Parts: sequence; C-alpha cells; structure tokens
Amino acid sequence: MRCNEPNTLSREDAFMILNALSRIGWVTMKKLLKHYNNDVVAIFAGTCEDHRAIGLSETVSQNLTTWSRLFSLEKEKEKLCKLQAEFITFENSHYPPLLKTIYDPPIGLYCYGPTRPSSNTIAIVGTRYASLYGLQVAERLGCELAERGWCVVSGFAKGIDTAAHQGALKGKGSTVGILGCSIDRIYPPENASLYAQLRQQGCLMSEFRLGSRADRMSFPRRNRILSGMSQAIVVVESDTQGGSMLTASFAVEQNRQVFAIPGRIDADMSRGCHHLIRNGATLVTCVDEILEDLHSAPPWTLKLDLESQIQDLRSENVEHLSPEENSIYEIIKLKGPLGSSQLIEMTQLPVDTLQTVLFTLELQRIIVRRNDGLFEA
Repeated sequence: MRCNEPNTLSREDAFMILNALSRIGWVTMKKLLKHYNNDVVAIFAGTCEDHRAIGLSETVSQNLTTWSRLFSLEKEKEKLCKLQAEFITFENSHYPPLLKTIYDPPIGLYCYGPTRPSSNTIAIVGTRYASLYGLQVAERLGCELAERGWCVVSGFAKGIDTAAHQGALKGKGSTVGILGCSIDRIYPPENASLYAQLRQQGCLMSEFRLGSRADRMSFPRRNRILSGMSQAIVVVESDTQGGSMLTASFAVEQNRQVFAIPGRIDADMSRGCHHLIRNGATLVTCVDEILEDLHSAPPWTLKLDLESQIQDLRSENVEHLSPEENSIYEIIKLKGPLGSSQLIEMTQLPVDTLQTVLFTLELQRIIVRRNDGLFEA
C-alpha cells in the first residue's frame, strides 16, 4: 500500500491515522468529519488551506497533509497482525458502549486479547503502594464481581490495579487492563506474567499507537478511559493526590457512580477514600452494597466548600507553574468561570493535555472545580 494516496485508504485506516497523529483528538476529528460530510478518507485529500479554513492550527494542518512522513500505516498494520491484536474504531460494535458517551472518547482502541467489555463494567482503582488490607479487598472485589458476570477494568499498575485483575481472573470472569503505554509494551515490567494472562484470558487496551512509551501525560489519558467505559469506579486505597483521584474526578465529569472503601483513619492511603466519602462518594464494604447502590442511587454529585478552597488559592505561590499551566491559570483568573469546552476553544490545546493541566492546577489548589463543572480561580 502506498500510504500517501488517500484513495487507497479504508475508513478504518483513516481513523487509525487520525488516532496516531499528535494534537488530533475527538473534538478536532468531529470538526473534520462535519466539514468533509463524514467522509473520513477525504480528510487526507485536503490541503493545509482547507484545514486552516475550518479553524485548525498550522501544526494540525501540516500533520494531516504530511501524515505518511509521521506514521507508517503499513508497518503498524503488519505489527498488529503479528501480535494477533486489532484496532477498533468508535464505529466498531466492540468499542466500549459507555465510552462513546463521554466528552472526549478515543478515536480508536488497540485491543490485545479475546475479551471486549460490555456496558456491565466496573473499574477498580487505587494506589501502587497498597497495604495488605487494600490488596486483599481489591482482589476479593474483583473476584466476586467477575463471578457475577461483571467485567472488571483497571489500569494495570502495580498495587491495587494488579490485585483487581488477579481477582477477576480467579473469579474466571472478564477483566481488561487499560494501559498508559501501547499494547506491545509491558509496563510495569514486573507485571509480565499478568500481561501474559490478560493476553490469553482478558484484554489489554490502549489508545496509543504501537511502540509508545508511558509518560506523565499518558496516564491521565488512560484514566479518563477507565472511568468512561465503566458504570462506576471503586477506589480501594488512595492518598488525596494521584491517579485514582484523577479517575474519580473524570467519573464525576462523566456522570458515573463513585464508590470508596473506608480504611484506617491514621493511614495515608486511606485519606483519599475518606475525602471522597466526605464529598459525596458512596461508602461500600462489599460487592452486594456496590451492586445494590448502583441500581438504585443517583450518580455522585461533587460537593465543594468553595469559600475555603478559594481562600487556599489566594495563599498559593504560582511562580513555579510551567508556561502552559500559568497560561491556563491566567485565562481562568481573568475570564472565568470557564468550562472545559470553552478552554479548549480558547487555548487550542488537545483535550487530554488540557485535562492534565487542569488536574495539576486543582491538586495544587490554584483553581477549583465548581458544582456546575466550571473552573474558577
């Protein structure tokens, strides 16, 4: 296949290319599909001038017109075939149904293994530095949920994630690991045996093109998928900062139910769960409580003490912020309150990049998310 000839592309090929190119996400793709009357292949016959005319940046326009220099479609498909893995687009019937409903779903997912999650999916997440108690709870929850026909999703990290996957395998049910790297990389390396098990009995999923390494930006992107494809998330152990709290934050945005397991009041790894419970998450101690509440309770609504948090913000030193973080902080400070969609339009940042920056600013108490989802400084 000569990748620089758009007429040789299939619709699935075109989506794979869009997914692989930097600075192109769901929002940009939808804009392109609207302009090209849903003909995704025609996008690659457009010129830079065509793309800039619909509001795309110079970088994105160049990426689209020179895509074959940036991404080898033929090699990617050859590697997928060798792995016996597949790439599914959001149009595929195996694409997680709940994931389609979030604001910024992946254009496609690389899948390695036989399992494909249904709408009966629950995410179990928590710290990498779990206690024995936390590991036992995560494994038991994973096992019992799997035995009852639920697909258990987690982030394939060491600690709570690993225990949840192992529990689901023990329960002889479905489990899916969402990776912060590509499906052809084992990260963390100590999970090599679990990787082999999921490849045979579950599934490893990622939105990242083959060969992609994990980095500080990739894990937040993974976490939005974790919550987005699930009916609910269960936080087993977590401090007040970290990936599990980010996943809970995404779950709130996505209108998902959030459960938290209580722990010792003097343990750092219980502080995050207790914080979530104080702010409206449902305290649960067993699978029966999770399933009972999931079928009867409304989604968690985030409650914030805005006055005290805003007071905290005024005392923060913002001199250490990166240029990107400072730029977004200044925009929110001058023009806020603002929502994610408004910030995307104003900054032209990819959705995943913006969400990572917003979460970082929230953790540092420099901005605050209000009940209505808007950000304020």
